[in-house]
Amino acid sequence: MKCETCGAELSGMMPTCQFCGTPDPVYMRRYGLYPPVQGNYQPRGMDYPPQGSYPPPPQQGSYPPPYMYRRQPFDPANEPPEVGIIIFSVLIPLAGFIYGVASLSGGEKRAGKAYLLAAGLSLGVSLLLVLLAALMGFFAASQR
Repeated sequence: MKCETCGAELSGMMPTCQFCGTPDPVYMRRYGLYPPVQGNYQPRGMDYPPQGSYPPPPQQGSYPPPYMYRRQPFDPANEPPEVGIIIFSVLIPLAGFIYGVASLSGGEKRAGKAYLLAAGLSLGVSLLLVLLAALMGFFAASQR
């Protein structure tokens, strides 16, 4: 149906024309409200359309936007480390140092630091265990 005033297409889903504000007769009949008999005017002594008989049209910005999954843009500096490579770095510290340096040179700061830290901690613990074993051997030899 077309609006009587401006000629815009009316959907019947809004109480008034979105361009000129003329009441939509299809909407009024659908929801039990009746438009004026002639033309686009408000009859005297009548509150047309009756207040509170239909919800007001939504204002722009009154409803929250629909849910949208927003992916973070790819940032190589914030690339998370891979668990398998961290375990590999703990077991073989030299491989961890190689992966760490390669990741840092590729711009993956977070992952490179994690690989280097895992390899460094593993190497440090290994050296402490070797040192402890050597000290225990010296003490055992001195007790004989």
